[in-house]
Amino acid sequence: MTQLRRLKSIYTAIAAPGTGKTEAFLSHVPILISAGKPVVLALPTLILSDDIARRASKAGIAYRTIDQRCGAVVTTLEKALKEKADSFIICTQESIRKVRHDLLHDWVLVVDELPKVVDYPDYAVKPLELKRVLDFTDELDGQLWIKHDLEGAVREQVSINRADAQGTDCSTLGRSAAHIFRLLLSKVDVFIDKPQPNNDVRHIRAVEEFTDWWGIFSSAMESHILAASIKNSEFEVFATVHGFIFKQSEFTPEGNLTTSAVTIYPIVQSGRKFSKKMMLAPHGEDRVIDVVLKQVTEHASSTPLLFANTWAGFQFTCGVEYVPKDCRGLNSYSHATEAILLFGGNPSPSDNLGLEYLGAKYGQDFKEAFITTRLLEPSLQAVTRTAVRCHDNTKEAHFYVQDYRVVDYLQSTYFPHATVDWSLAGAIPIKRDGRKLDEQTEEEAKRLISLNTPTIQIHRQTGVSTKKIRKMKEIHKAA
Repeated sequence: MTQLRRLKSIYTAIAAPGTGKTEAFLSHVPILISAGKPVVLALPTLILSDDIARRASKAGIAYRTIDQRCGAVVTTLEKALKEKADSFIICTQESIRKVRHDLLHDWVLVVDELPKVVDYPDYAVKPLELKRVLDFTDELDGQLWIKHDLEGAVREQVSINRADAQGTDCSTLGRSAAHIFRLLLSKVDVFIDKPQPNNDVRHIRAVEEFTDWWGIFSSAMESHILAASIKNSEFEVFATVHGFIFKQSEFTPEGNLTTSAVTIYPIVQSGRKFSKKMMLAPHGEDRVIDVVLKQVTEHASSTPLLFANTWAGFQFTCGVEYVPKDCRGLNSYSHATEAILLFGGNPSPSDNLGLEYLGAKYGQDFKEAFITTRLLEPSLQAVTRTAVRCHDNTKEAHFYVQDYRVVDYLQSTYFPHATVDWSLAGAIPIKRDGRKLDEQTEEEAKRLISLNTPTIQIHRQTGVSTKKIRKMKEIHKAA
């Protein structure tokens, strides 16, 4: 098992979106600077960077913003970190990843929102581009290796491709091939599937760990993370694997979310998981997801926010306010009291292979962390764009969420007193064989039976046939 042991701590300011993490941090900046501790703040998006800059300016805090809009961002940022002429620098997470780690030695590093620490690239490579890749690589036991003495040529190919992206040169190397070459040059294991009959396309995949973060956190004078939650996330798992420990940050705010009433409406029956395949299944002339959206919007009492994957094709839907899935830091939707979540986060077959690879490498299961990072935490971010983030809100909020996993996560984090209403789930036209149970559905049915829940209610919540439920009740009674 590969594991890097470090003695550094990561300080975490964990609080719900809208409860004042940024304000708590900004209030500490002058204190840190007065103590001779310059601060660099790394943000996930330019939108959030601009928002923080405005808030710092309003608070009278001098700052310097350095990002890709400045031109040579890495050179500029490295120079600023080295010279320390500016005591408070605002940049992007992507920019801080590219600088020399040792330059952070005298800086307090604050990373707003959990950074991405792993990805699972998977390319369906067509014949022409596949030939370009195989011209420079050997294929052995399902894995690709750069051919002997061709590493220099591969570096040149990647260099030309980067120049082409900047408009200073011309390259015939495709985006996917260039990324595959960069992974190989970085000594990342790259896998290729077997040729399929009557199919010239082959999948090339990898697990790309962004290990530079661990060098960054080790090098900084102090490292702080501002986040809604890190529990069971990919960030927490990988940080722990690499030897980091977590301590509470001084930037942790004391505020809580509004105590207004919240009702959560799952759209998939209890025990079943929301998925792309399920939602894109045909239902008459429509898709299931179209029927879901129609029923939910008819149930809603206002214009709800809608969060969905691009595959749903809902970007220009009338009657809703469409919001990007990555909504971290967006504060302009707090007028809304209802939110519809129609995005997934299950691992694909290729992702599952990547998770198996990580499991073998580190000796632990990464699937729960994948689900938390891709589905659960984004769902929390989505619902907290609404009025619940406002301290003076008294309006009831309605969250229409994907499935029981999201319900459990919201209740276990910031909505423990929310009411859960399964009535919509029973009306959604998702077919299943109620006689055959997966383990999770069976456990949920048994739990409801133990609570003396009426048979028809168990059927509506779980989709299990009434006949099957009656049999299970007989077994439970006999036991």
